[in-house]
Order: sequence, then structure tokens, then C-alpha cells
Amino acid sequence: MRRAVFFWMAILVFAHSLAEAAPFEIHQVADGVWVHTGQIGDFAPENKGDLANLGFIIGDRCVAVIDTGGSKQVGEMLLASIRTKTALPICYVIATHMHPDHLLGHAAFLNEQPEFVAAATQSRALNLRREGYLSRQKASLGEAIAHGSHVVLPNHPVTGSDQLDLGGRSLRLKTWRTAHTDNDLTIQDSQTLTLFTGDLLFVNHLPVIDGSIKGWLAMLPELTALAKGTVVPGHGPDTQKGQAAFDAERVYLTQVASEVRSALKAHHTLQQAVSETTLPEGWSLVELYHRRNITAAYAELEWED
Repeated sequence: MRRAVFFWMAILVFAHSLAEAAPFEIHQVADGVWVHTGQIGDFAPENKGDLANLGFIIGDRCVAVIDTGGSKQVGEMLLASIRTKTALPICYVIATHMHPDHLLGHAAFLNEQPEFVAAATQSRALNLRREGYLSRQKASLGEAIAHGSHVVLPNHPVTGSDQLDLGGRSLRLKTWRTAHTDNDLTIQDSQTLTLFTGDLLFVNHLPVIDGSIKGWLAMLPELTALAKGTVVPGHGPDTQKGQAAFDAERVYLTQVASEVRSALKAHHTLQQAVSETTLPEGWSLVELYHRRNITAAYAELEWED
């Protein structure tokens, strides 16, 4: 009897592990370029931290993964999805920036022994925030889902620009001035010109300022000029095309900067600026992030000349 109980327990555990590692929905946005579209929301048990857009690009020699999700479980599902398309080794796992919904799935790829690629400024930022990220993840997702997730620091730092060879195609990597964060990195496939922006582009999901609104607005023209094919934002529908993909984000950030400058000119306090702000329409998660954006912009613009 005891042996039978142990047998069925083992079967259940095995089935549970298979369910966790089941592939999730992916689709091809260009030749050899695959994307999973994350949910628009906040960390919660029902989404397991599956909030960001994730992708992978298949070369003749190996595969590059772009962002891995907000938990090891999400990373495992991404890895399972990759294995439905190719058995090639994974040579690079690239983080577009430091936020936990984009990289806490890295742990699922450790056994693949890739190079973990990120902006050179990311390690310092992660060292400052890693405990907070993991604590928030556990509190939001629950210990069972958060189990196994941890911060994997990059071992391939990028300063300025870099190029990664996948065999038959290369990826062009570029770091940017402080904008969404101080460690933003974009990836462009040389073969299809598909551009992964990370959170330098939000679609539908309200943009989130964790760096510099002035820097973000200043770099948008250069980033927009790279949009010569499919554009994959950090959040939202990933079938964006061309420079128009950035229009709504530019308008929103410009309005935030203008509103905060007007408040400062009127000598309004931060509390007044936040309480008097008009909530924008046409975006998701406005209640969660807009007042935070006003606060971040006020702290920065208060000191401009």
C-alpha cells in the first residue's frame, strides 16, 4: 500500500513538473524570429510573472533568447517553446534591462550554459535591487511559483554597441542613455531588421519611468530611426511596424513633461502635481503607474535650468 502511494505521488510530481515546463503560445514575427506576448498586468499567481514580451532568434549555429520572464516557471515554458522549434544550442540569453518581469526567468537557462548578455550598467543596478525584486516576486506570486527564481548577473556586458553571431545572421546590440532605466539595451536582427526595444517602447501598457523622462524623449528620434521592420515592444501587441509604433508613447511622455513643468512654474508642490494630474485615456494600468510617472518626472525636472 505504501509503495503504491509513493508511486502515485511520484507520478503526480512528474506530471506537475511537465505541466510547468509545457510550451506556451509563440508566433513567428519574421523569418526565424519568434515572440511570446506577455499579459498586461502586475505580478499575480494567475500569470506566474508572465508579463513581458519574450523572444528568440534562430541562427544556423545557435539561438539567442531575448528576455525570459518574471519567474523560473515562465523561463521554463519559454525554453520548452524554443525546443518545439529547434534543437540548436542556446548561446546567448539577453536582458533588455533590469526589471524582474524581464529576467527572473534566466534561472531556467543556466543548464544551457549560454552567455548572459546585458548592458554593462545592469550588474550594479541589479545588485542594488535584487533582494527587493525577489521579495516582491515571492509576495506577489507565492512561494511555490517564485521557487527557483533568482537574479542571474550578466557575464557578457555591453558598452555602447556589440554584435553577436548566430551563424548566418548577426544581432546588433545597442545601449542607450538613461531613459526607461539606466541599463536599456535594444537588439536588432541584421537579417530581418526586427527590432526588440525592451521597455523603451510600450504599446497599450502605460509607459513607466524608472530612469529619465528627458533622456527618454531625447533618445526616441534615434531609436525610432531603427524601426525599419517589425518592432517588438517590451509590453503590448508585438506586431508593430515602422516608426508610427512610437507615436503614442512619445505623445504621452511629452504630455507628462509639459504638465510637470507647468506645475513647477506655478510653484506647485509634488503632492499638488500628483493630486491635480489628469489621468490619460487609451492606456492600460494608468492607476498603477501614471502618478508614479508624475512623481519621477517632478523629481527630475525640478532641478533643470
